[in-house]
Amino acid sequence: MRISLTQVAKHAGVSIATASRVLNKSGSMTEQTRLKVLASANELGYVPDRRFRAMGQAR
Repeated sequence: MRISLTQVAKHAGVSIATASRVLNKSGSMTEQTRLKVLASANELGYVPDRRFRAMGQAR
């Protein structure tokens, strides 16, 4: 089963938007939040879906 951004956010205790900003390296957040999201993504084995990444870059 593929791990979703929603699952990473829930595991880290942050909003989906915050998790997205951390993983896309955009916007500002505290270092503590950044590390918490990255640790959760790593622990859960999150891998971004390239198809969705390409759609976001097409805008």
